[in-house]
Amino acid sequence: MKIYQVDSFTKEIFKGNPAAVAIMDQPLTGEMMQKIAVEMNLSETAFVKINEDYCDLRWFTPATEVPLCGHATLASAFALWQGGHWPKNKRIEFKTLSGSLFTSLDSSGLITMDFPANYATIAEGFDKTELESAFGFPIKEVLNYPAELILIFESEGAVLSANPDDAIVAKQAKNGVIISALSKGTKYDFVSRYFGPNLGIKEDPVTGFMHTILTPYWANKTGKTSFKAFQASARTGEMQTELKGKRVILKGNAVMVFETEFKLSSTLQ
Repeated sequence: MKIYQVDSFTKEIFKGNPAAVAIMDQPLTGEMMQKIAVEMNLSETAFVKINEDYCDLRWFTPATEVPLCGHATLASAFALWQGGHWPKNKRIEFKTLSGSLFTSLDSSGLITMDFPANYATIAEGFDKTELESAFGFPIKEVLNYPAELILIFESEGAVLSANPDDAIVAKQAKNGVIISALSKGTKYDFVSRYFGPNLGIKEDPVTGFMHTILTPYWANKTGKTSFKAFQASARTGEMQTELKGKRVILKGNAVMVFETEFKLSSTLQ
């Protein structure tokens, strides 16, 4: 099968968030997908099965399968178009554990993704003192989304300088901790980061999924519906987001790093 490595939410190679995209030419078990994801050793590996009018899509971290992944969805669409597997003028419907997701390519080269909006609630049962100690700044608000903890800070400086202990993050959230703040600059509207040691990811470079949570949150707080978002990881990444009813539109760029043929050893088949 063909495997691509794509950097998502960036125009520059070695920036943004790398994802592996496997275009399956034969059925694979979930166990085998997980083993391949471990071998790829990226935050997510996407597995795509092409059908006549849609594609099946699953995502795996090195530790587990996840129900939604934005950057690996963007990478999958980019790989399908760039590799000649799907017409560039044809929208892609991905059928996933989170329902149908739709991607399209606009005239400027931006990839547009249409996801369900996800709404956080006020969190309970967390240790705020321990979290503030771990992140080094007072926490303005603590929210919850299934398996995720969301920390809102007053200043973007708190987000930019965060370096929490993995053990504390792992104890406080089943999957990971999202942190965010409004930006005081003019280039971006809000900044964020994502720490997910329980998913085998110390810090995710750029996380599309969390922006389906943060976009409706910041829309409610600011009265705006469109944002320029910056994820302040070491690799950095950026995207445009928009709340449209109960959907979130994410727009971003991608670049190809490499492509290769991947043949499973006969002893594994």
